[in-house]
Amino acid sequence: MEIMRKPPDDLDARAAELVSLAVRDAVETRQRAVVGLVGGRSVGGLYRRLTTEDLPWDRVELYMADERVVPVTSGDSNWRIVGEGLVDPLVESGRLPAANAHPFRIDPAAPDHGLGTYTATFAAAGGGFDIVILSAGEDGHCASLFPNHASVRDDGDGYLLVANSPKPPPLRISASRRLLARAPCGVVYFLGEGKRAALDLFLDPNVDVYACPSKVVESMRESLVLTDL
Repeated sequence: MEIMRKPPDDLDARAAELVSLAVRDAVETRQRAVVGLVGGRSVGGLYRRLTTEDLPWDRVELYMADERVVPVTSGDSNWRIVGEGLVDPLVESGRLPAANAHPFRIDPAAPDHGLGTYTATFAAAGGGFDIVILSAGEDGHCASLFPNHASVRDDGDGYLLVANSPKPPPLRISASRRLLARAPCGVVYFLGEGKRAALDLFLDPNVDVYACPSKVVESMRESLVLTDL
């Protein structure tokens, strides 16, 4: 695990380097790379930088590591950051086929709100991430896995429905702890003074992944922790 303390632009440059390497390795090894993405301000700079990378985007599949169960057009959707910062520029330039981008879309007729359909699509792409881009919350949560909550204690190996999120909105989907942990590579951001307590939890060897879900990156073969604190 590498911990990097630099200004945000330098962090984004290092993260883009690692993501690019992981994508190229996955495409070379198995002809496809599956990338897990989150929303939020912390990752916006990385997404913009990735649009300048010369990658085999036609072989890259983009999935959400978590999403709020809201319409994809909602301002509350995590996809908004992903779409505006990464997907739209790549699709508009012809580098990324639109079919390779996979937002979570609500199915109002399904009891699971469409999670089963999303899981099936993900399974068809291999059922695992080659690299995951994460951002820690003020409480140390990542994706929609919250400290000492049923979400982080769920032992499923795929996506799960989080029906009682402690942060609004209460209904979300998320990659499970085990699904994230078996990604070979991941990055996690702790940006801004509001994340200092979360970073302290993350760096405390006596705190486990259930109390600080961002520690899931410790289980990855290669992980990069990025902070400006």
